[in-house]
Amino acid sequence: MRCGFRFFFLIIHATVLHAVELDERWWPIQKVPKSLVRTPVSNLSTDMMVQSIAGLAAQAVNDGAGDEMVWVDNGNPDMQDWKVRWLGKHPEVTASNSIPAWELVKRFAERGIIKGYILYRVDNSKGDLNAHRAGMDFSVNVATSMAGILGGILVDEGLEQEAKVHGLRQLMDARDKTQEWCFRNYRDQFNRKLLCTQDPKKPHVRDLAIAQKAFTVFGPGEPVASAMIWLEPLSPILGWNGGDEFLSTDLSSRYGHIQTATDWCMNLPVLMAGSEKWESSKITAFNPASIDWNDKRSAVSFVETDGDNVQWYEGNFFRSDSSYWSNPQRGRIPFGWSSCFAQLEQLYPQAIDYAVSTASTNDSFIEWGGGYYYPDRFARDRKDRWELLGRQAARTWRLMKKSNTRIIGFNVMKFDSPDALKSYEVFAGQTDGLLGILVFQYAPYEAGGGKIFWVKDRGGIEIPVVTARYSIWENSNKRMQAGTPAKVAREIVNTENTVRKEVPHYDWVICHAWSYFKKAAGGDENAENMEQATASANDGMRGYAPVTWCADRLPPSVRVVRPEELLWRIRMRHNADQTLPFIK
Repeated sequence: MRCGFRFFFLIIHATVLHAVELDERWWPIQKVPKSLVRTPVSNLSTDMMVQSIAGLAAQAVNDGAGDEMVWVDNGNPDMQDWKVRWLGKHPEVTASNSIPAWELVKRFAERGIIKGYILYRVDNSKGDLNAHRAGMDFSVNVATSMAGILGGILVDEGLEQEAKVHGLRQLMDARDKTQEWCFRNYRDQFNRKLLCTQDPKKPHVRDLAIAQKAFTVFGPGEPVASAMIWLEPLSPILGWNGGDEFLSTDLSSRYGHIQTATDWCMNLPVLMAGSEKWESSKITAFNPASIDWNDKRSAVSFVETDGDNVQWYEGNFFRSDSSYWSNPQRGRIPFGWSSCFAQLEQLYPQAIDYAVSTASTNDSFIEWGGGYYYPDRFARDRKDRWELLGRQAARTWRLMKKSNTRIIGFNVMKFDSPDALKSYEVFAGQTDGLLGILVFQYAPYEAGGGKIFWVKDRGGIEIPVVTARYSIWENSNKRMQAGTPAKVAREIVNTENTVRKEVPHYDWVICHAWSYFKKAAGGDENAENMEQATASANDGMRGYAPVTWCADRLPPSVRVVRPEELLWRIRMRHNADQTLPFIK
């Protein structure tokens, strides 16, 4: 009897451990294949088809029905590096040569992984990508939703004859089917822990959606809202639903989900394979004992926006655009890089390894929300909203500790609303060692004016919640503490000279990642502004460089410091007795 009880206890204990392990992530687990086959990007029709092949191959690996996955080569240097690093971590995986798309079809059809094709019509609606365009044809989203269930590849009308030549049978004609029809009739067969929102003109991330049998949808109306209600809370939203950013993110936030900005991502099934066992590099901890506490000057920190953007970190942030990490001046001033390390731990942790290994002593990483959602709106349309936020906070914190990230930044609807204040309290209460929370309002970013709130972590330690006082943003000089680098530099000096309630001042500047400026000496604060649509062609600069222009305009009485030092100084001034034990 005792032996039987012990066996029962071990089963329960193992089950609990597995549940805890799964609850540390919001992205699904992908098994590692035995081999990897490559294929090049082509045209839209072929790329849609290849995405579905890759998705079915990944699904087969998870199900034990296959042992090979597909990598799509797009020539991006960061993507190639992530693949090389992934293969280095998995020497047991054989990498084969590149083969054309229709050879892939033959390869996986012969193995029984491709069961046939699903016919769709190309969307020819007019307008910008990610816009909710009039007359959109969503049949490719219906086909994507059904592909993982039926085992079919995506074939548009122009490729149907070729599919038949390859001996494939039609599994469904999605051309006359709506997204509403698809959700209504097959919702019970879709994965309730992942939702894909994707523009029908974009092939990207359909591989992961298909591999995980995710419902794929796009647009402002139904069935998007119904799908958000149906989806299990704390689930990631793959892709991007376009339209108005606030409305799109607010919808997912209200039902307790995590927007991920992944609509341009590629090869996620491969890159995330085995990520649950990957030990990523740890950020070198900032040592508060290195602070010169005798220096009583004011201090300011600069922090870049949009680090929650997973696709940016996958394909353009590090090497493809010298505005950011590859800027030759990086390291010249202390700087805070907002990041999505909590997501990268699950999707492609090799990017964290690269970031840590190439960081300068002046580079800091701030976790940008643990996904894109508004904490003060999170799960407000669920009965257990604060419990859900607490769960998201707990698993985000566990992931932050893996990379040794100690600061988190949040975008909120209203920085000082009762719901915002409660959200800060709930999040901090799930942490033990969080250095601080940086907060900015959705519009305008600098609305908080540097105001500080105090909350406690689960050990009773007071944690500062610091709102942004300034914002570097193109063509916004009419706002009080926002605008060009020159304008913001003057505002920082004005605060130093006129606001005497609390000297020295410890503030931070949020720096809009996509705002272009042109360098201009002198006192004309509008001279750095430029037309954004043509800025790139006219030598406009964004990202790191404009921030250095602002820093260069500051007087010696204001120091530029890393966000860690800023927060330690704020904590020391607020409660020296509680802070000193962490410094000694």
